[in-house]
Amino acid sequence: MNARKIPTLPAISVLTLIYLIAGKLSLHLAFVHKSASPVWPPAGIALAALLVLGFRVWPAIFVGAFLVNLTTVGNIFTSFGIASGNTLEAICGAWLVNRFAGGPRVFDRPQGVFTFALAALISSAVAPTAGVSSLAVGEFAQWSNYWPIWLTWWLGDASGDLVVAPLLVLWSVSATQRKWNRKQAVEVSVLLLLLVLLAETVFGGWFPISARNYPISFICGPIVIWTAFRFTPRETATGIFVLSAIAIWGTRHGFGPFILQTENQSLLMLQSWTAALTITAMAIAAAIAERNRAQAAIEQQKETVEAANRTKDNFLAMLSHELRTPLTPVMAALDTLESDGPRSSESKTSLSMIRRNVELESQLIDDLLDLTRITKDKLQLRFGTLDAHEVINNVVEICRPEAQARNLKLNLNLRGGTHHVSGDAAKFQQIVWNLLKNAIKFTADHGEITISSSNPEPQLLAIAVHDTGIGIQPEIMNRIFDPFEQGERAFQRRYGGLGLGLAISKSLAQAHGGTLIAQSEGRDRGSTFTLTMKTVPPPARIVKLTEPVPESRPLRILLVDDHQDTCTALERLLVRRGHLVAAAHNVRSAMETAARNPFDLLISDIALPDGTGTELMTYLRAISQMPGIAISGFGMNGDVEKSIEAGFSEHLVKPVKMENLEAAIDRVMTTPSV
Repeated sequence: MNARKIPTLPAISVLTLIYLIAGKLSLHLAFVHKSASPVWPPAGIALAALLVLGFRVWPAIFVGAFLVNLTTVGNIFTSFGIASGNTLEAICGAWLVNRFAGGPRVFDRPQGVFTFALAALISSAVAPTAGVSSLAVGEFAQWSNYWPIWLTWWLGDASGDLVVAPLLVLWSVSATQRKWNRKQAVEVSVLLLLLVLLAETVFGGWFPISARNYPISFICGPIVIWTAFRFTPRETATGIFVLSAIAIWGTRHGFGPFILQTENQSLLMLQSWTAALTITAMAIAAAIAERNRAQAAIEQQKETVEAANRTKDNFLAMLSHELRTPLTPVMAALDTLESDGPRSSESKTSLSMIRRNVELESQLIDDLLDLTRITKDKLQLRFGTLDAHEVINNVVEICRPEAQARNLKLNLNLRGGTHHVSGDAAKFQQIVWNLLKNAIKFTADHGEITISSSNPEPQLLAIAVHDTGIGIQPEIMNRIFDPFEQGERAFQRRYGGLGLGLAISKSLAQAHGGTLIAQSEGRDRGSTFTLTMKTVPPPARIVKLTEPVPESRPLRILLVDDHQDTCTALERLLVRRGHLVAAAHNVRSAMETAARNPFDLLISDIALPDGTGTELMTYLRAISQMPGIAISGFGMNGDVEKSIEAGFSEHLVKPVKMENLEAAIDRVMTTPSV
């Protein structure tokens, strides 16, 4: 509720009337003195009004209290004093709650509930002090009876604050948890019915057990606590109010466990029990509500993070596609230039430099995608028996030109007697390649790199890559395998790269059941990276008769790619290898071309302007059983699976090397169509 939406004068008028009626009814339970009742809901009404409507409605409390007491006992002077005390009590309570407990949202947290209870107990001492003193001075109360009257007055006001104020505040302040579904509505109804039945059982006199005043008030507690656990503080406050009303009626008529020598003592004991139950149940309800809000916030944050991850993955996939696509015609042009007869040494060096940097760019993109797969636990490995020494030799031969260009000495010391491991051929080679590239990158010219293998245990292979490079500082050692970690910024500017190679290598090593550790004696003292994996028995040697290599024949190829340069470069290379090529740049033109001419093979991009390569493949497989090779900048596992499901036999990730494309063509054309 917004206090500004309610005009002040009508609010004061209505509040005055409510206070007057509640006060007159409550004074029917005044036994120790006509102005002091152990049950005083007007205190809670006043406190709730100031919390919800603001301090502007204080005159209603003053006028209501003045009229209640003027028409009960005393004179204008005593009524003025009592009204002043009641008004000041409500103002003090509201100020304390607003200042220390969050105002109308006081019941959102258990700390707020306890603070509210303390504020109610403190502020409710104002009215009895002013009221009893006014009555005693006016000779409407005996000074000898001051403290019994004061205690009754104080406990009545305090219980009114604790029982009535939460009910009114929680039903007045807008809350998102008000709406119940059908199941919750049924549960609330059942709980309320059970609470009424138990309250009548204890206080209603329906059964001899309540008429005999057995101490069984505790049986009402579980229903109240269950309400606190299952629902919000609003439902809990409502249940306590209903229980309190029934308990007051029953105690007034001599039923229940709180019957003492006098009616006033009985009601005081009942109000003490109700206050304790209220504080406990409301604190539990607030704690549960706070936990539910925190859980909802976590779920919302989780959804936000998942959405951000999906956005990031989509961005990386699109970025990969956009970065890879322009590299394909460059690689094709390099193949063309390198096959165009003899060239000068300078031209060869330039072409090698171009190829090296294009491959580096492609590797950086692959690293980003590998990191995404690893972090999402979507890395797929195809295990087989590998000769680790053979893999090391292959990697050394690949990296040797780069090492020689910088006058780095590569030493091989492969002493491991058992050197076969179980792993994914491509990913295991990537681990070794990353370690060697890292050593070359951070070793100064004329340095030395040693790759060694050993068997520290009978079924364990350790591959160590040692360099004489810049080394690793101790403070960096504990995060050297973190993604994007490259040490000092000066190193980042000097050596470049993304800092993903070691992070990917460690994750791949763990995926293979191995370990990867780093060692260094400090800056400029070199470093050693050791990969340790379990060994497996070498595969059995199978002698096969040499089969004649089938002669390649010219193929009729339908080439589809919307990137003009890529399409032109690949068409030129395929034509130079004797194939007949028809090029198309979208799905529609490709279908029209396929309808006019028969083809042996489809080579198609996936992302096309008017559709997808998978749709084209599905169509062509349906009419001609034509095999296909997908070429795409999208290289995630899901992209490959979609291509295969659509009917493609191969999925090559851009930039496509000509030798890889030729190998794929050979595999596709030599494999019988299904």
